[in-house]
Amino acid sequence: MRSLFKTSMLAATLSFAGITHAASMEVSFDIPQVTTGKYARPYVAIWAEQGKESKPLLVWHLQGKEDKWLKDLRRWWRKIGRYDAHVDSLTGATKGPGHYQETLDLGDWSEFTLYVEAARENGGRSLVKTKVDLNSATQYSIPADAEIGPIQISINP
Repeated sequence: MRSLFKTSMLAATLSFAGITHAASMEVSFDIPQVTTGKYARPYVAIWAEQGKESKPLLVWHLQGKEDKWLKDLRRWWRKIGRYDAHVDSLTGATKGPGHYQETLDLGDWSEFTLYVEAARENGGRSLVKTKVDLNSATQYSIPADAEIGPIQISINP
């Protein structure tokens, strides 16, 4: 009897495991070389919004006492930064000019707006976004802006 119960529970677990749609996406982008006075590496935040919900996906920033510029990621700060304690698990150090590719976990979200925001100390600020629907496309592009190069998004179901 106990063996039958365990088998039934295992079968139920496996059948429900396919119901949720967990996906990830690869986001590739460039941080452009800026030729102005003193160059500071940009803070970068990537997150998704679905209705009133926000899901942080990546944040590059300084850590410690010098991290006073995090609030310059204005939209990210208003939506997530000042509220979310678990953001630290998604953070990394700021990075200089170059090409970057990040794999980000979407969980079970299938329709959302993806935001990418970049800001530099005493420099510019960029905020770009695109609507993403996992049921209709697997490739998305966002044109370059002042502080961030063109962005390519590939969905991995």
